[in-house]
Amino acid sequence: MNTVVSSYLRSAKSIDLGGTGFFRLVGLLAGACANFAVIAILSRDYGVEYYAFYALMASMLNLLPFADFGIGATMVNATADYRSGALDRMSFQSHFRRASLVTVLVSLAVASLAFLLYQMGLWVPILGAVGEMNHASALATVVIISAAVGIPLGLGSRILQGCGKMRVVVTAALIGPIIQLIVIVVCWTTHAPAYLFVLAPCAGYLAVGFLTLALALRSISGDEGSLIGWSLTSPVRVRIAETAVPFFLISIGMVVGFQSHRLLISTFGTVEDVAQYSVVAQFAGPLLAILGVMGQNLWSRYRERFRIGTLRVREFAQHIVLLGTVGAVFALALIVISYPGIRFVSGGSLVVPLATVLAGSVYILVVSVHQPAAMFLMDPRGLWVQVLCVWLSGLVGMVLAISLIPELGPAALYLGISAGMVVLQVIPCIYISTRRISSMEKAVETGVAV
Repeated sequence: MNTVVSSYLRSAKSIDLGGTGFFRLVGLLAGACANFAVIAILSRDYGVEYYAFYALMASMLNLLPFADFGIGATMVNATADYRSGALDRMSFQSHFRRASLVTVLVSLAVASLAFLLYQMGLWVPILGAVGEMNHASALATVVIISAAVGIPLGLGSRILQGCGKMRVVVTAALIGPIIQLIVIVVCWTTHAPAYLFVLAPCAGYLAVGFLTLALALRSISGDEGSLIGWSLTSPVRVRIAETAVPFFLISIGMVVGFQSHRLLISTFGTVEDVAQYSVVAQFAGPLLAILGVMGQNLWSRYRERFRIGTLRVREFAQHIVLLGTVGAVFALALIVISYPGIRFVSGGSLVVPLATVLAGSVYILVVSVHQPAAMFLMDPRGLWVQVLCVWLSGLVGMVLAISLIPELGPAALYLGISAGMVVLQVIPCIYISTRRISSMEKAVETGVAV
């Protein structure tokens, strides 16, 4: 028993499971502190309507989840290959230059669109009631331009991820809520107008982007001098589309199948169902975020180990058990914390059925078990498998959820998506991953090149 436990502990340490998860948790707590501070200040000193203004503007920073068109995934793979020797220096430079060019062009296009909307006065109808408030159009433009600038800066976190340094990524992200808190305090102590508080999340967002890019360039350069040139021409032909296109399609599929829950419950359920689902999602979101960064820590490690022929099925299975165990702990935490927590926070005005909390816990467990296979299948061949699995599981999950909402309410969303994932995503991806790793093991044993 002790030998088995020690083996799993060594495996967890080798992929930095605990450190990455811990710093991600610290970052989430710091972000929560910044949010609580701005809620208290704006709602108390300026009025609830100004917090609504702030909340809408801040949420717009996350409106471009896949604006890099999957280029970030290309940089993760290129960096991992460069670090393992599969790519030479010139090829890596070519990948970076092409990725930089595409993301800068996208950034300019998004920023230009935001400015055009401002010049034409179109932000007012887009923002609705908030658009009528003073400086709303100008602030919306600033927020979207900040998000646009963050698109090429996001390559930094992808390069660090390709280096196997997810802990550095989540640690660097701590500067975001710190900068945000500083700006909030400065605005508060100087009695600045309420609309200027919106600059706080923008400043934090950009600070993280610049810091991670600087750390990435320093990390990848090493002792050989700068590896990054700024010439847009290169003698090496790179095909970033073979990774970027399927990853982009996966990102869209995730939004369609897994991020449209509130719209579904609003259409086929009741207002109470929307409230119950949303409050459980608030508790489940941070837990899923921690699981996400733990899983991403495997991406570059799997790619390198598979390429050199040292990845083993037993190790892969250990990672499934490890992430599944973490998921089980998180699922239990959701039940223990959220069920009484919701009653306390809402003062008893919002009662969430236990079935909804249990269904959310099942979803967390399913997501955790899926992480290793999802991170292994990140080569072009594996990504196309995931495109099919994500879209099928998402659509089937939506159909199941819609059919179950009248009877189960918000629990139907979690159960429908979970069932679709298990049958059409988790099992197929684990099976395919295991087969590929097993084939690689046999090839290594027989002396065949991997």
